[in-house]
Amino acid sequence: MNLFGTHPSQTLDAQTLKQQLDQDTVILVDVREPLEYHKEHIPGAILVPLSRFNAQLIPQTAKRVVLYCRSGHRSAIAARKLLKAGFLDVTQLEHGIGAWRQFGYPLEVGKGA
Repeated sequence: MNLFGTHPSQTLDAQTLKQQLDQDTVILVDVREPLEYHKEHIPGAILVPLSRFNAQLIPQTAKRVVLYCRSGHRSAIAARKLLKAGFLDVTQLEHGIGAWRQFGYPLEVGKGA
């Protein structure tokens, strides 16, 4: 248990996330701000900024919810909120979008991304 009264979420590495995205077994949520998202984001990610985070905006399916941000700090906060809201399968991309970029995985880039 942590200070928020929920179990901490797990993390997964970029390679595992890539496999799970390819298998369509996860919902990917970017919790960065809109300007960051529009600069670049992982394809298929939905934007739910931490500054306006609402668990009701996350589709409730049997799929695992994977959260990411720049480094992992904001996604950890969002993960605690989802767990507190009753989501059972929540994880975070370890080291954020930088880890994804480091492996050379695709990014949607640009204002209209």
